[in-house]
Amino acid sequence: MMQHILMENAEYRLVLLLDDEDCDYYTDVYIKLILAEKSIVLFKDNLLALKNIMEQFDKEICSLDSTLEEEKIGLLLNEYYRCLYEEQTQENIILNNQGQWIGERYCCFVSLNYATWVYEYTGNIIMKVTPIFDGFEEDDFTEAYSEFVENYEDIIKDIVSLQQLRKMRDVIDELYYELF
Repeated sequence: MMQHILMENAEYRLVLLLDDEDCDYYTDVYIKLILAEKSIVLFKDNLLALKNIMEQFDKEICSLDSTLEEEKIGLLLNEYYRCLYEEQTQENIILNNQGQWIGERYCCFVSLNYATWVYEYTGNIIMKVTPIFDGFEEDDFTEAYSEFVENYEDIIKDIVSLQQLRKMRDVIDELYYELF
């Protein structure tokens, strides 16, 4: 596996992993968040999908909508998923004209267990990784979901610079054009 560092500081490293020996247009690449005690996959898809996501966030970092509570954005995503699963609506989940939760526009990557967010808030660019509840398919998930909400914590929240995001984009672009 080839590893490319996308971003790093004293708390974490964000790395792009790919199998350069057997890489074609449809080969999955991975973005991993490496913390002191664990490593988690934030993204798993092909390089073109990743390149397109990064280009979207390079064009504009959106300011967080004033109707969203910044400290609860990860919980709100889980509430939105719960509402979708239960086919119900909830007052604090505001939908856009297409029927999607307005907070999704700030979500950069979504994996099975984690969401990665990039948005502008109080004059800073914020990158945040939050957990996603994965038990909605269980017959009775209510107790497990309540426990998830009660123990909920963001994985990381960091102020990042536009230069750091552009460096990520540049690494991904260079790799894409080198391979294809």
